[in-house]
Amino acid sequence: MSLENILEALEKNHNLRKLTSLKHEGNFVFKEGKKLLNLAGNDYLNLSSCKSLKDEFLDNVKEQDLFFSSSSSRSLSGNFTIYEELESFLKSKFKEKEILHFNSGYHLNISCIAALVSIPNTLFLVDKFIHASMIDGLKLGGAKFFRFHHNDMNHLENLIQKHYDHYENIIILSEALFSMDGDFSDFNTLIAFKEKYPKIKLYIDEAHSVGCFDEEGLGLVKALNLEEKVDFIVFTFGKALASMGACMICNNLYKSFFINKARAFIYSTALPPINIAWTKFIFEKMSELKEKREKLQIIGNFFKNQLIEKNHQILGDAYIISLVLGENQKTIELAKKLETNGIFAPAIKEPTVPKNTARIRFSLHAGLSKEDLKKVIELL
Repeated sequence: MSLENILEALEKNHNLRKLTSLKHEGNFVFKEGKKLLNLAGNDYLNLSSCKSLKDEFLDNVKEQDLFFSSSSSRSLSGNFTIYEELESFLKSKFKEKEILHFNSGYHLNISCIAALVSIPNTLFLVDKFIHASMIDGLKLGGAKFFRFHHNDMNHLENLIQKHYDHYENIIILSEALFSMDGDFSDFNTLIAFKEKYPKIKLYIDEAHSVGCFDEEGLGLVKALNLEEKVDFIVFTFGKALASMGACMICNNLYKSFFINKARAFIYSTALPPINIAWTKFIFEKMSELKEKREKLQIIGNFFKNQLIEKNHQILGDAYIISLVLGENQKTIELAKKLETNGIFAPAIKEPTVPKNTARIRFSLHAGLSKEDLKKVIELL
């Protein structure tokens, strides 16, 4: 099939992606000059447009952190002290763990998981809805893996029992808060499996939960006091933390392993020191943002309950709420209606979500009001 035919098939199925030029201003984006309330970002604490935070950071940033390029990987000359300062700060919050910074969550997952594949006789059991970066890491490494139905712990245990005697290591991959369905992992059962089956290790991605849970914004695993029982915790910084980059939280042995085997760490030019300084600054502010986290939970519950009362088919247990419409065309039409009425919430289609589960994904943040959300509800 030619490239033209591939693109034509995507367009015929209402599934052709295009880039949209947007100007950002506070809670809004401007698309083709039209002002739209942005419900498509992942800026859960509404920090990315906070001028006072930026001003405070720039007033206090050290001269050594003002470099706008590291000019090297950390393995060569790019290991500025600010990297180790950030890692040390986070390590102080996770006493028995070590921290390793990566350029993005995608870099981290694809390379750490591919590295773990190289450990002999390792099997991966993965939630069907884990992020594409995890799947890509498994495929890149040539992993032996099986998917279990989303959050189906019976299916997972059946797979454990079927394969347990044939492998030395079994790593379960999941997310703390799933990015599209907006539901939580069943941590109680996952921990019970780990205690029942000693070969199991847990790998949990906190991309959509770090910043939004725990007294210091250190994620759901920490909020549940499970950090000693989860072997690999992934933080990404481009969502609630309003920065970029990611980090692996694991024991010292695995940190050393990833420094030597995670190819995206070894072969990528490190992020600029000023970006790392900003990430550290935001983490240091997290304990002051309890009110924002509480508001996020309040508006999430309000929006969800209002949609349920109106008998809409929704997914989501927190501040990611998806209105499931099924058909691509139907979803596109609703997205256009919302846009016409000042709301930016694009259609989400396969392969981001399974076929016939197209949806409008409402990504809420602490800067929204109930009045903002009432307007959305009236349009649905």
